[in-house]
Amino acid sequence: MLKIVVIFLGLMLILSMLGNLVTKFFAPKPPEAPKAQTKAKCGNCGRTVIGTAPCVCGKG
Repeated sequence: MLKIVVIFLGLMLILSMLGNLVTKFFAPKPPEAPKAQTKAKCGNCGRTVIGTAPCVCGKG
C-alpha cells in the first residue's frame, strides 16, 4: 500500500514539473511598456508645459 502512494506522489510530482515547464513556453507574452511621451516645451522660455495650459511666462 505504501509503495502505491509513493509511486502516485512521484507521478504527480513529475506531472507538475512538466506542466510548469510547458506553461513557461506557451505563456502569453507580457505587454510592452508604453513609450515615454515627449514633453511639450514653451517656445519662448523653454520650460515644460503641462497639458494645454499656457506657460507661466505668459508668452508661450
